[in-house]
Amino acid sequence: MSLKLWAVGALVSLAIVAVRSDAQAPAAQPAVEMSGMKAAMKLQAPLEGFFKALNGKLDLRATEVDFEPGGAVRDHLHFGPGIRRVLAGELTLIFMDTKKEQVVRAGEYFYEPGDVNIQGVNRGTETAKVLVVELVPASLKGSAMVPLSRRAELAESGARLRDQVCSQN
Repeated sequence: MSLKLWAVGALVSLAIVAVRSDAQAPAAQPAVEMSGMKAAMKLQAPLEGFFKALNGKLDLRATEVDFEPGGAVRDHLHFGPGIRRVLAGELTLIFMDTKKEQVVRAGEYFYEPGDVNIQGVNRGTETAKVLVVELVPASLKGSAMVPLSRRAELAESGARLRDQVCSQN
């Protein structure tokens, strides 16, 4: 039962904007600070299968991101959770709530729940290539990264989706 709740909670936290809008930040919102990065979306496909309540609301997305030496992504959240794999080089993750750092090297994986501010910095001497696989709102056309200033909006939308999904059981 708790596994089912956790899975629904994880999916709900990522689908925050699926119920609400086209998931694009208003022009007045600050952008996520990035430098020395290049992203190429490789696949975005609608979620289908046994999670009927979520079908059509979420997409599964795969994106390759290159971090040049010194490249970084600063304070941000994600629309939803995802698994990442470092394909080449290494990336230093900085968990901003604890200031803990973790170096992830080629061949290793890490997880981002979406609601945690994890910065990524390439402190190495070669380009770090990261495969990002994540759940996103079906309407999302741009980046899945969101400025910290939108945290309350994301939480509110996630709670609404959770209520919709849980009431269909």
